[in-house]
Amino acid sequence: MVELSSEETLRRLPTLELIDDERTRAFTINLSSKAPEYFWEVPASTSGYHHPACQGDRGLWAHTLMLSTVVDRLADTYVEQELIEPEEVPLAHAAVVLHDQRKNGDPENPSNKSTSDHELRMARVIRESPLDDRVADAVESHMGAWYADTQPETPLDQLVHTADMVASTASITPGVQGPIPEELEHCELEAVDLL
Repeated sequence: MVELSSEETLRRLPTLELIDDERTRAFTINLSSKAPEYFWEVPASTSGYHHPACQGDRGLWAHTLMLSTVVDRLADTYVEQELIEPEEVPLAHAAVVLHDQRKNGDPENPSNKSTSDHELRMARVIRESPLDDRVADAVESHMGAWYADTQPETPLDQLVHTADMVASTASITPGVQGPIPEELEHCELEAVDLL
């Protein structure tokens, strides 16, 4: 496993800038710098049914960036409706950046396809870090009804789950916080300024 520098991690995941809590951002950067190499290389969906903006290589990476945009847009209404506290928005951003970083298994033992317990694997990694357990809870439940392991229970969990559903829908291609990394230029991504 190759660990990325903080600078390289931020270049690859410009949406980390959306995490406006320094401590949460730092821990999320640290975990993301240790993402398995396949996270940066594989399609987002083994079936090809989801994630139309970037069907080929690097689709999982592109999906993560799109998901951050959806959370950025939905978080305002969750706060306005008093479903979540403003202090929970950085936790939602951390959860979406981390949610699929074990999708094809652990770094030591990756597989060629999605693992049915990827949300549990990543939640364990998060729970071993100093990040707030609510980030792990949101990651653990992001699959919702598609896995029986853990269902979204809190509004924060629901936000992450709903955003993942939107960013995975064939008829929707959210923009991404720019600049778009050069490796993703082949994807049909639009850069937006969210900051």
